[in-house]
Amino acid sequence: MRKTKFRSICAIATAVDIVGDKWSLLIIRNMLFHKKHTYGELLDIPEKIATRVLADRLKSLAADGLIEKRNHATNKKVFLYTLTDKGISTINIIVDLMKFSIEFYPKHIKIPSSDKNRVSYQFLHAGSEDEFIKNSKKEYAKFKKELLAA
Repeated sequence: MRKTKFRSICAIATAVDIVGDKWSLLIIRNMLFHKKHTYGELLDIPEKIATRVLADRLKSLAADGLIEKRNHATNKKVFLYTLTDKGISTINIIVDLMKFSIEFYPKHIKIPSSDKNRVSYQFLHAGSEDEFIKNSKKEYAKFKKELLAA
């Protein structure tokens, strides 16, 4: 597997080289918050990622240690993708991006009170940012444990 080629020693440039493309954080978002864990589930995200792009991003995320790829326990043609601790830690980046969008583009975000499954709705109705992050990490850890135990 190929590792990311870094452009410079700048901390911001390094992070952008890892997760700053158009798709990586959306893939992680779907894994973390929507419990997507197979190629097919990730291919079916609302933003309509191309199959070749998804395959490339999954390889890159795995090479950089943000996700792990495992064989499915009962179907060898299916792979399970799960976040590593490093991948889960990107929640802080995702939360900062959500805060930015909610603050500066509220008309575009349009968070209907009827859609309680939206991450932005859950974030806005959490007791605090720290509580949202803690609960999200806890829920994902529980999901991952159950998925891998099956």
